[in-house]
Amino acid sequence: MEWISIEKSELIYLGVTTLTALLLLFILPALIHRWENIKLQRIRKLKRFAAVRTRAPVLGQTKTAREAAVESVGGRFSIIRKIVTALIVLIWFIMVAFPFIGMVPRTMISVVISAIGVIVGIAARPFIENLIGGIIISFSKLFRLGDTVIIDDKYGTIEDITMTHTVVKLWDWRRYIVPNSTMLSKEVVNFSLYDSYVWAHVEFFVSWNTDLEIVKAICIELAGELMSKNAHEEPRFWVMGMEKESVECWIAAWTDSADDAWRFRVEIREKMIARLQAVGIKPNLTVLEWEKEGAPRSGGRRN
Repeated sequence: MEWISIEKSELIYLGVTTLTALLLLFILPALIHRWENIKLQRIRKLKRFAAVRTRAPVLGQTKTAREAAVESVGGRFSIIRKIVTALIVLIWFIMVAFPFIGMVPRTMISVVISAIGVIVGIAARPFIENLIGGIIISFSKLFRLGDTVIIDDKYGTIEDITMTHTVVKLWDWRRYIVPNSTMLSKEVVNFSLYDSYVWAHVEFFVSWNTDLEIVKAICIELAGELMSKNAHEEPRFWVMGMEKESVECWIAAWTDSADDAWRFRVEIREKMIARLQAVGIKPNLTVLEWEKEGAPRSGGRRN
């Protein structure tokens, strides 16, 4: 019976490789667990999971969404830990077997590698792409649970990030599902990446004969009532354009979040219309005014 002789250098190589693998098995899961706790703490502090505040038909919707997010993060990081452990063991096995690979026929090695390549390339490519995308999203700050975003012109919040896809809860409560590999290649507006403040503005048009000082005073007063209490800057009024028949104006103010910015725009429009009408200020001729006067719906100009 022949015994395979192992040289001292090979024993040292085997010991170093095994020790390195054991250290990685302890260190990497600990780092992943720490990162998981950071994300869980942030989720528990979130007060809502909706792009627009509404009276949800689901009782305790925020609590339910927070619990689902916590469960999702726990499950996602559990899968990541298992993947990392499996990769470390696989790499260790390959490194241990590397010195003895010369004993295996090259033909057999080529066949095994080719078969694995074909299986991975054809069957598992979409899954692996989305899996890698999910890991990248989990460890980056590109998108986080509860972030308010605009993606593909759709406005909503990140409700869930799984290992293969991301779920965006739209403002009207529909769910927009995007594969993680696609999510990484999309252009996304993130309202919550570093802070949640939004410089919200509303644009409108008035006639040339309108007293802009009165319009400015009304707009700034209304914006001051609706803007964020944490703002360190007063509302701003700008004349942004001078068209042939009208003057384009903007009123802008700081808001605490994208949700507050949406509310600000809706409420200030309503209040501005009422206040401007009360002081006798009317906008320039519009299609609506032409329709009142009996003009055709095409909006063509009257001679």
